[in-house]
Amino acid sequence: MTIIEELAKGYMTAPAYEAPLSLLREFRQFVIDLAKVELQGVNFEYVDYQPYFRGPDLCLNDIKADFEQGNVKISAQYNESDLLGKDVNLIYRCIHERHHVKLDVDFGWEGECAIAAHIMSFTDNLFFKQLLFSEGLGQVAVRLHTGEFPDDQKVVLFDEEVIHCMEKTMKNVRNIRCQNH
Repeated sequence: MTIIEELAKGYMTAPAYEAPLSLLREFRQFVIDLAKVELQGVNFEYVDYQPYFRGPDLCLNDIKADFEQGNVKISAQYNESDLLGKDVNLIYRCIHERHHVKLDVDFGWEGECAIAAHIMSFTDNLFFKQLLFSEGLGQVAVRLHTGEFPDDQKVVLFDEEVIHCMEKTMKNVRNIRCQNH
C-alpha cells in the first residue's frame, strides 16, 4: 500500500474531529496573520469556476503570471469548511496558491507535500500542524487515490509521528533540490 493510499484510507475511515470553538478562533487567526505576511501586494478575485484548469490539470504557469501581475483568481467553488469557515477558507486557498508559486511546485503529491510542510513550518503548535496536514494532505490523498476530493471535508487528526515523518521527508527533499540548483 502506498503512502497516498494509506493516508486516503485513514482520512476516509477516521471520525471527524470536532474542534472546540476557542481553538477554531485561534487557528483562523493564525491563517489571517499568515495572510498578512504572505499575501502583501496581491489582489484576489473570487470566482465561481476553476480559473487555472487547462484540461484536467491546473496550470502553474498561468498562476505564476497572474501573481507577477498582482491579480490572482481563486475559485470559490466547494468552499464548505467547518474548520475555517467560508471567508477564512478562501484566504487559506490564496496562501496555498501563493506557496505553489513561491516554492515553484506543481499540484502532484510531491508539490502538495512541499506546500503542507512549508505552511506547517510557520508554527510550532502541533495541533495547528495536524489541522494543516488534514486540510493539505488528507484531502489531497483522497483526491489522488479516488480521483475526487472527499464529499465530507472533515478534520482528521493524524498521529504526531505521521506529521513529523512528513516534515522530515520534505526537509530532505528541499535540501536535495537546493544542492542540485
